[in-house]
Amino acid sequence: MREAALEPTAEKGRWAVCNEATLAELEDLLGRDHLMQLLSLLIVEIRIRFRAGNDDRNAIGQDAHALLASSGALGFVDLSRCCSAIAQACLNGGDIDVPLQEGRVAAKRALDALAVLGAYG
Repeated sequence: MREAALEPTAEKGRWAVCNEATLAELEDLLGRDHLMQLLSLLIVEIRIRFRAGNDDRNAIGQDAHALLASSGALGFVDLSRCCSAIAQACLNGGDIDVPLQEGRVAAKRALDALAVLGAYG
């Protein structure tokens, strides 16, 4: 795996795009081919759940909730954290503009890292 996309960052106390240890553990457990399949599915899921033009608050909350689980399980902690914030804002009736914008940035960073890792979707 390429380390550049996986290194932790001190920027505003956030983690890097994805957790290298989680990816390494999954690769050991599942094998590289299966991990790459899962990462490819994550690409598709990110593209579907962060599609442009979706302004249905309930759908946005459901999409964020689903993506927080899959991205977190694969070590994409920043995306998972952002999706959690979106889902909570939708559930609690809060403003979703800022969490949604942060989620879109995290989704873009995740897609970039997935490309570096060699996943395709």
